[in-house]
Amino acid sequence: MVTLHWRIVTSAAPERNAVLPDAGAPGIVESPPAAQRSEATMSDDNFYQSHWIDVEPERRERYEAMFQWRDASEPLIAPADISAGQTVVDYGCGPGGLAIELARRVGADGQVYGVDLNAGFLETTRARAAEAGVEARLDTRLLDGDIIPLDDATADRLICKNVLEYVPDPARTLDEFHRVLKPGGVAHVIDSDWGAFMYESGHQQDADDFAEVMRGAQIAFRTPHIGRRLYGLFRQAGFGSVQVRVLATPDVKGGMRSVLTNMASYARQSGDVPEALLSSFSSGLDAAVEADTFFAMLPQFLVTGVRQG
Repeated sequence: MVTLHWRIVTSAAPERNAVLPDAGAPGIVESPPAAQRSEATMSDDNFYQSHWIDVEPERRERYEAMFQWRDASEPLIAPADISAGQTVVDYGCGPGGLAIELARRVGADGQVYGVDLNAGFLETTRARAAEAGVEARLDTRLLDGDIIPLDDATADRLICKNVLEYVPDPARTLDEFHRVLKPGGVAHVIDSDWGAFMYESGHQQDADDFAEVMRGAQIAFRTPHIGRRLYGLFRQAGFGSVQVRVLATPDVKGGMRSVLTNMASYARQSGDVPEALLSSFSSGLDAAVEADTFFAMLPQFLVTGVRQG
C-alpha cells in the first residue's frame, strides 16, 4: 500500500533554500566557449556521473558552501526518523554537510557511513567531522561502481539526497540499499523530477528558451524523471510500507537562479543549444528578478521504504 502526501509550501517571499530545490545539483558553472571545450568532455557518454568525479577547484569550493547543513532542510530528512544509537548510511555524502548533522543526531553510541565516488569530497568530510568533534562516529567509504562497500544488514537507516538521478542504474542502486539495511531498516530517498521543473518570467520567449535549455541539459542526468519512478523502484527492490511525499516551494525571489544558470551551462556542454539562446536566457533571469516576475519551482520527491524481515 502506498501513502501519498502532497504539500505545497506557499510563500510570497520564501527564504533562500527554505526547502532546498536540489542540494545535490551544482551551483553556477562557467563553461568555456564550444571551441575551447575538450573533445573528451563532449564525447563522454557518462557525463552525468563523471562531472561529479572531476570537479575543478572553483566548482568544488561552491559545492562545499552549497552542501552545508541548513535547518531549513529539516522537512526533507524528517521522514527518515533519525535517532540516537542508529547506524546510518549517507549515500552520496558529498563534502559532508548532511553526514556531520547525522553524526550529531546518532550520538556517541551511533555510527554514520558517508559514501561517495569523489575522494576529495570524502577528505573534506573527514576534516569537517574532526572540526565538529564527531570524527569517531563518522566513517567514509569510497564508492567504486554499484557496490556499496559495507556488509549486508549493516544499517538502520540509509539516506540518499539528490543522487539517484545521476547513478547509472537506479534499480541496481536500490537493490544495494536493500542489501545493506537491517531487516526493519528504512531507506529514505530525496530527489528531483526535472520534468516537473517550472520557470516563468512573464515572457513567452523565456518560456520557449527554458524548454530548449532543459532539453540540452539532459546530458547531466542519467534519469532526469527519477522522482516519479521512485515508488516503483522501491517496490521492485522489495521494500515495504512505501510512502511518497512531495514538497514544493515556490521561489519568487530568484533563489533558484543559480540552478537555472547551471542548467544553461549543461545545455552549453551538450553543444545542441545555440549560444545566442543561452545568453538571452541567462540575461532574462536577471531581468525577471529585477522586474519581480521571477517564478520557479522544483518539487522534491521524498520516498521512504522499509526492508522486510
